[in-house]
Parts: sequence; C-alpha cells; structure tokens
Amino acid sequence: MNKALELIQAAIDEQAKQEEAKKEVLALIKEKGLSLEDFASESATDKRSKVRPKYRIEKDGEVFEWTGRGKTPKAFVGVNLEEHKI
Repeated sequence: MNKALELIQAAIDEQAKQEEAKKEVLALIKEKGLSLEDFASESATDKRSKVRPKYRIEKDGEVFEWTGRGKTPKAFVGVNLEEHKI
C-alpha cells in the first residue's frame, strides 16, 4: 500500500513540475512578444507536394485514380495499367 501511495505522490509531483514548466515557457513567450500561434503556423504546414494521378479507371460508375505510389488500390488489382494511363 505504501508503494502505491509513493507512486501516486511521485506522479502528482511530476505533473506539478510539468505545469510549472508550462507556466514558465508561456511567460517567456509572452515576455518576448510572441504567441502560441507563431509556433503552430510553422510546424503545421505540410511541405509535401500533391502528386498527380497516373492512372484512372471507372468501375461500377465510380472513378478511381491512383498515382502509382504505395499499395495498389483494389480497383486496380489484376488490371493492365497501361490501358488506364492518363
């Protein structure tokens, strides 16, 4: 029982340290004239470019497109890809 109480207290202490660290970081950000949005906008952008599809097939009235990268979609399994090149 004492071991469990010690573990709980250690977790509470760790959480308190983390909260204090968060407060310090937020205070420093505010002191420097920045906001959290300044950091979020830089890391949230996706730097990958969109790849155009190489293949297009129509099955059951539905159009499927595939770039030729990654796992082959079910609609393209067993199909001659040269016939469906865009």
